[in-house]
Amino acid sequence: MGSCVAKQGLSPGVKKLVIDIFKEIDTDGSNCIDIHETLKFWHDNYAKINTRAIFEAVDIDKNEKIDEKEWIAFWTKVKKSGHSEKDIQDELLNLRNRGSWVQFKGIRSMNSKKLD
Repeated sequence: MGSCVAKQGLSPGVKKLVIDIFKEIDTDGSNCIDIHETLKFWHDNYAKINTRAIFEAVDIDKNEKIDEKEWIAFWTKVKKSGHSEKDIQDELLNLRNRGSWVQFKGIRSMNSKKLD
């Protein structure tokens, strides 16, 4: 019997969580996450390290901004690499609680940027 959720895509619930967290980080409502927003988001939790890691992993076009399309594409890629939706949801909730950015197995960094 088939499933209404594609094996490789995100379920509607996880996709909603992905978008909700994007909007939490995008405090100016520009539909892009910039370096200043991520530094502010993590504040005391290794902000520079976490910011560098998120941009290396997600900023595909290396323009120092993460748009919603890049953000969703990243989490979809995580799912396609073999991570379960439960694992993705757990990491998203950790992120929401200002936990550290994780490097996902099978996902290589797209960019290498130094933050000073």
